Amino acid sequence: MARSAPAVERNRGPIWDVLSKALPAEEEGATLRLLEISSGTGQHAAHFAAARRDLLVQPSDRALDDSKSVAAHAADAGPEVAARVRPLARLDVLQGMEAELEACGQFDVAVNINMLHFSLPECGEALFAVCAKALRPGGFLFTYGPYRVDGFLCESNQKFEAGFLKGQDERFAIRELRDLEALAAKHGFSLEATVEMPANNLSLIWRRDAPSS
Repeated sequence: MARSAPAVERNRGPIWDVLSKALPAEEEGATLRLLEISSGTGQHAAHFAAARRDLLVQPSDRALDDSKSVAAHAADAGPEVAARVRPLARLDVLQGMEAELEACGQFDVAVNINMLHFSLPECGEALFAVCAKALRPGGFLFTYGPYRVDGFLCESNQKFEAGFLKGQDERFAIRELRDLEALAAKHGFSLEATVEMPANNLSLIWRRDAPSS
């Protein structure tokens, strides 16, 4: 049965608008491979696959509890879309890539939506470490969510952090962008683009360095 999150219904369109512009152009006969990290219900995976016919989406999460939801959202989008959304794979960034996912080969793009502020501080560097293995050189990681920028956090996000995130786990927090840039650089990523989004969120494009010729 498909689970649905209202926030995903609101943000999937604006997220795809930004993500789609960063993707390489379609090439006849070629497949674009996307790894979604922390997929949740599967709504984004199905939406992305439905929006672009050459896209093969690999959803993943630290547990497989939402496997049926991911499959149901893909099926609801039609058989052509469902054929391009793979079954949910297990991926805990703190544990690294498992053999089954490594066997899939490298991806062109990775997507991570609304995870970093709902996770332990060490998950930030772990995300870049996983993507350094998962992505081909020159590929990119797309992240979305609230961030501190040079120490600034808007009032609504301050309240969200203090009233909700800390109520879930005292270690949860909205991350500072400068700190993430330093962690990204350790694993060969640089911040290529920052796009302001609705509800005081940001979309970020982190490019994996291509090898020098």
